[in-house]
Amino acid sequence: MPPSDTGYVYIETKSGLTRCQINAQAIGCESDFTNPPVVNGEPANGVEVTASGSVRWIAGNLGDIPTTPLDYATYHAVGWTIDASPDGTRFTNDGTSHGMFISTEGVKVF
Repeated sequence: MPPSDTGYVYIETKSGLTRCQINAQAIGCESDFTNPPVVNGEPANGVEVTASGSVRWIAGNLGDIPTTPLDYATYHAVGWTIDASPDGTRFTNDGTSHGMFISTEGVKVF
């Protein structure tokens, strides 16, 4: 998947419940999570994972990004492998093997 002029790839899961922005350093996704952590007094609706494996929960909005809808398949974008399935989406950094598995039920960082 080719990046935009700014180096980002914007995707949306097949369910339409999760949207993400991906660059070489990190993946940031927003979703309506079940039981998310609270950030600054609000339930988090976003999570960011870096290529080095650090995670940060966010209460915010990605805005009106031009997403590409994914099907249930494997994709490659800016140094990440994206495995989309009915259970959720797994993002793995090709260089570090760090990443996350994300679904509306939650996030698992590795």
